[in-house]
Parts: sequence; structure tokens; C-alpha cells
Amino acid sequence: MPSSYAGERIRWTPDSDRGSVESTLSGGRRGQAAVSCNAAHHATQLALLIPKHQDSLLTTRAQPTLAWQITTATPVSMTFHLSDPDLATPIYTRALQLEKTSVVSLTLPENYHLTAGKRYRWTVFVSCPGDHQAEISARSFVEYVDRESLDVNHLSNLEQARAYADRGIWYDAIAVLLTGNHEETDAETMVQSLLEQGESSAEATLSAVVHL
Repeated sequence: MPSSYAGERIRWTPDSDRGSVESTLSGGRRGQAAVSCNAAHHATQLALLIPKHQDSLLTTRAQPTLAWQITTATPVSMTFHLSDPDLATPIYTRALQLEKTSVVSLTLPENYHLTAGKRYRWTVFVSCPGDHQAEISARSFVEYVDRESLDVNHLSNLEQARAYADRGIWYDAIAVLLTGNHEETDAETMVQSLLEQGESSAEATLSAVVHL
């Protein structure tokens, strides 16, 4: 199957019951899905792999995979936080160092899990190179939903991604494409197609994916 055909065949259908980014962020504050350490030179950029206008996104996994892109010319350090809306401190934190421009794919460990029907916030903090006092951050939300009727186990990664995207399960669609990007030559095309449909600022290059 030609890559262009694969990209055209995947369709992102947002869940109409979930609100837009403006209505779902707590405290009336609008979060950022893409930020830069230096707006003029774009030296270090952080972009979550999410749609621009849809922030309350879904997963069918209690331990979901969340992804973002770091564009940098020098090594950077970052911290991931997952927060429960009912708790004052993050329920899971992961610090890491990144040497070069990469897509980061983080799967929640088995001893941590989401509760169905609850919306969790996830945030990525990046220390700006050359100025450890400066920090950028981007955040979004994830909700675990029970979709037992969605049987995709017999499908290929590309077919699973299409099924998830068509039913508004954003995180799972991206996750299976990132997992299978070495085996599926069309994975990067399909990821970019989803990002373009969601008007995302990210431009994911799957030649460098860091799996956590």
C-alpha cells in the first residue's frame, strides 16, 4: 500500500461528548500543547502529540501511552508528571535526559493505572539548554474509557490505528503506530496525517523514538 494512500485512509473523529481545550482546562486557563525556549530562534521546542483544539482525549488502556516531540540541537533534561484531579501532588513522575531531537513515547508502568471515567492531567517540563533557570512546559488530559466492544486484537497495527482514530480514541491510535513504526512503513505517514487533521504543531519523525 503506498504511503500516501495509507495517510488518506486514516480519519480522526473526535468524541463529540468531550469538550474543546478551552472548556476542559481547569481554572479557566488554557494549556499549551507546543512551546519553545526561544520564540525567535526555536532552539528547543516541545510539542505534545495531540490535536490542537481537542484536549480531553481518550484511551482504552489503564496504563496508556502518551507521546510528545522534543526538537533540540543540544541535550536537554525533562520531567513528566501525571496528576489525579483529586490529589495535590502528581501520582507519577519520570525524569529523563534526551540527547537529540526525538519523539518520546511513555507508557504508564503496571503498578500505576487510571480509573475509568476520571480525567487526568499530564504535563511535560523541559529545562532550557544554557539557562537552567528557564523552563517550558506543555500539558493535556487523558481519560480511560471502557470500550469492550472495540475488538482490535486480530488487526494489524495500521488497522488498529484506523479503528481507534475512527472511534475517537486518540492516544491508542498514536500508541500503536509508534509501537509498530519499525515494522510498518506507513506508520510515520499515518501519524503525520492524524497530527495534520488535528491541526497539531508537532511534526513527528519516527526515525528517533524513545520508548519509556
